[in-house]
Amino acid sequence: MKKNSESTGSKKTDTNRETRVLLERMHSDIQRIAEAQSSTGTQIVEIKAIVNDLLPLKSEVKTIYVAVMQLSGDLKELKTDGKDLKNKVDENLSNHEKRITKLEEKVFA
Repeated sequence: MKKNSESTGSKKTDTNRETRVLLERMHSDIQRIAEAQSSTGTQIVEIKAIVNDLLPLKSEVKTIYVAVMQLSGDLKELKTDGKDLKNKVDENLSNHEKRITKLEEKVFA
């Protein structure tokens, strides 16, 4: 009968040991989770600070976008006006050359 009680005591000891090992593992895992949670909270605070820094820039970028679009339209208008002006100058130059040629013909004829 002694062997049975020793065997039962040994099984209890093994079970207690296994329970302690499991509890140690769980404690380690819980500690890692807590550290990760703490790190995540810090990162969230840092991200919020970055977002707060970027919000004014977003407004400024919108303002710059509007200005660039307006300047782009103005530039297209200037290009069109420049082409029109060049065509008129070319036309006037051609007309003047014809008139000068006619005058030269009359003067030297």
